[in-house]
Amino acid sequence: MWQSIKIANFVIVTTMLLFHGCSIYVSTTSKELKKNRFLVLSMYLSLSDSALGLEFIYHNILVFMNPQGVTFQYQCLLIQHLIGGTIMSSLIQTLLICIERLNATFTTQKGILVFVCSNKGVLLYFILSHCIALLRFGMATIDGPVPCDPKNTTTTLCLFSHDIPCLCIVVAIISCYGVVVYRMIRSQNVLQTSSMTESQVAKKKAKAIRTRRNAVTLGLIIAVSLVAVLPRSMLVFYSYMWNTCAITGTLTIIVNNIFLLLNPVVDPVIYVLRIKKYRQYLRCKCLKKNTVSDLTHSTAVSQNVYID
Repeated sequence: MWQSIKIANFVIVTTMLLFHGCSIYVSTTSKELKKNRFLVLSMYLSLSDSALGLEFIYHNILVFMNPQGVTFQYQCLLIQHLIGGTIMSSLIQTLLICIERLNATFTTQKGILVFVCSNKGVLLYFILSHCIALLRFGMATIDGPVPCDPKNTTTTLCLFSHDIPCLCIVVAIISCYGVVVYRMIRSQNVLQTSSMTESQVAKKKAKAIRTRRNAVTLGLIIAVSLVAVLPRSMLVFYSYMWNTCAITGTLTIIVNNIFLLLNPVVDPVIYVLRIKKYRQYLRCKCLKKNTVSDLTHSTAVSQNVYID
């Protein structure tokens, strides 16, 4: 069972790195896409998820080597906590994308929201989440090294320093996107009360289509985030409330190696592959490398990139 789970984990991580590699390549080589803040934040999310994949690979190597020395135990425990820090960082990146979409619904962008989603902010949140992970690692090893057991990631320390903050971030993501959808619907209702010309009606219909597609995409984001985070949070909370060790190591391994990877695997599909202009650039880069400039010229109808 253990070997099957680790093989499945390796397949998921490999797929995740492939997806995010394509995402980062297209985002960094297309000047037009780099001008859109939404896609820049998506690229940062891909970088964070790629770091998560590399950490999982290193952890798998340590597990397969299975040495019993103190150095191995410290390394294994350290990488487990760093994985937790990177997961928290990726959730924060997702929240930043939510905030950026919220800011886009205002006629004039809010300065505080622009600052929160700035490059300096992205770097700060990444460092902060890993500082929390390192602090948690230090507290976990006060009494000396502990075995590299998956159950050691379901302790009370992990509950209050990782699982509850991650759950709060997911709630913030859901709330933020709820506000985004509400503001989009409200803006449509405002337009309905005004007299419109034929061209305005056409623009309104196009906007309504984009709104429906946005709602579907946002629903997928919420669903994937919940499926990825809730199982582990419920598992750790159950262990804390009932103070029981009856939780099997296999269940913990499945949650840590399968469910937590769902969000980073689906991220490039939701945030990038659903963007029409990105798909055009991806086909251009992979299949018709010599026609990049022609495609850019023929499809550049707007400076805004919409989810489709």
